[in-house]
Amino acid sequence: MGYVSVDTIYEEEGKVQQEVKNDYISIEQMVPVELIMKKSRFIGMAFHVTSDDEVHEIIGNLKKSNKNAKHVCYAFMLGEDYSVAKNNDDGEPAGSAGAPIFEAIKQAKVTNTLVAVVRYFGGVELGKSRLTRVYNAVATGAIKEAKKFKMVYCNEVEIKVSYQNYGAVSKLFTETNIHIIEQKNDESMPIVKIAVPVKASEKLVSSIRARTRGAGSISNYGTGFYKFEYKETEAE
Repeated sequence: MGYVSVDTIYEEEGKVQQEVKNDYISIEQMVPVELIMKKSRFIGMAFHVTSDDEVHEIIGNLKKSNKNAKHVCYAFMLGEDYSVAKNNDDGEPAGSAGAPIFEAIKQAKVTNTLVAVVRYFGGVELGKSRLTRVYNAVATGAIKEAKKFKMVYCNEVEIKVSYQNYGAVSKLFTETNIHIIEQKNDESMPIVKIAVPVKASEKLVSSIRARTRGAGSISNYGTGFYKFEYKETEAE
């Protein structure tokens, strides 16, 4: 049985200048944090959101479940290009709550993220300057403690190899930072569709070439964002 060279289709496509979009980080699982200041209780939470509607639903639910809280202040960022950003002081002095919460989101470089801080008033006024520091600190803590994930711009690649070479290629998948989209077999060979970070695609092709000695085929059929594990050590 003959096979198309592993380089043929991919390298022809590679001659076209490819757009590369930046990776981005978002929240996967919320972990609440709490701070007590002058008898006021501040509870910070970070959520994954993708629309205004989701934001309003979460804030509405927080207000219902915290009926005795005086304020539910928040800020959010949406879009892979960080194009939508809003904040709300919910009755606190203008600029003392929503803006410092948003600054925490901005500093953490996360998007599709809502951070809300619920305040139970303790009877002592804190002043705008102290409020600003408290809201920023609580929001920063909520983002830091939340579990996160990374969305990575990838090439969508289809690989066909012989059963003889499949073991070497599948081992490569476990050693490499890729996302398996689909895996199936036909009568003659395994077919695997994977998402490979654009910046790593060329290296992967070289590795497949080496392990299969050029037997099989690989073709890039699209691009898109895919979810990858995020480690705090990656933060700048």
